[in-house]
Parts: sequence; structure tokens; C-alpha cells
Amino acid sequence: MNATDFLSRWSNLIMEKKAEAKAAGVPDITDDLQLLTAPHAILNDPIFPEASARFLVEAGLPRSCAPFLSFDAVARGPLPLVQLYGVHQFSQPDASRLAAFYVLGSDGAGNPLCLDAARGGEVVMLDHEDRFRTRTFVASSVATLAEALLIVETFPLADFVQHLRSCDPPAAEPSAFLPTEVSMLND
Repeated sequence: MNATDFLSRWSNLIMEKKAEAKAAGVPDITDDLQLLTAPHAILNDPIFPEASARFLVEAGLPRSCAPFLSFDAVARGPLPLVQLYGVHQFSQPDASRLAAFYVLGSDGAGNPLCLDAARGGEVVMLDHEDRFRTRTFVASSVATLAEALLIVETFPLADFVQHLRSCDPPAAEPSAFLPTEVSMLND
């Protein structure tokens, strides 16, 4: 999926959600779904994958959405994890190990969702409680993450993994981040 397609589909989703809220007489909560874009400067970062940078500049990711995700960091940078948390927080070996991770957002527990520039732009969750040692696969790219977020918002949750498998098979694996998080929405 390209940035233009995502923008169109996400805009349609927001219009549908607004109409549903109005019809139900409930407050409109679509402000959280508004897309945040990255500053153009990310296009000049030689380490940040170009396709991911273009997607974030042209389309962006939602401020927050299911499953308990926030992408406020996109509008600020995205910044390298070590820079965001402060280089003084890390030993030299840890700073080197984490140098390729750019923070896109966070999960509901405060763990950063990062683009791994050393792995072609994979998106991963790093567990902050073990000093970012545990790495859980989220999506193969920023674009496939965006498509997965559309799937969460537009299809029955029971069908999420099946639809995710069609656009990003590794992200649909049971050990990946999204299947576990989306399953909690069903509870």
C-alpha cells in the first residue's frame, strides 16, 4: 500500500466513524485517529529507510488507535531511541546496540514501537523494562503497519489475523506483537 492509498482509506474511515458517532448521539472521538506526519527532515537522514520516510512524510500514522497504540513520536521526528531517551541513560554497548532504532510511537504499556533501520525498516516493539533487550516483531514496514491498523479498524477482530496474513505474513505469526494485542480487544 502506498501513502496516497492509505490517506484515502484512512480519511474514509474517519468520515465513517464521525457519521456513526453523530447517528448514535455520542461524542466524536476521531481526533485521536487524525494522522500525524513526520517533518521533511527525516527524508535527509541517511540511515532512515527512504520508503518509510516518504510514507511518514506523505501520509503519517494516527495519533492513537487500536490496539492501544500512540504515534505522537512521528510528529516529533521520529528520533533515534538513544537520542529520545538521552544518551546518558545508556552504556556504550547498549547505545551502539540501539543506534538503528527510531521511535515511531508506543504501546499501552509505554514500550516504544521502533523502526529498525538495520533491518530494512522493520517495525518492532522494544520492552523498556529490560532495557530494550526484548524485541517483538510488529510489521515488515511502516506501510504494512499502516495497513494492519486499517484492518483493525475496518474488519471484525475475529478475522484480523487472516487479513493481516494477506498483507504481512510475518506480522500474523502468533509470536508477533499485533495478534496478541488485538486478541485483548476481544476480551
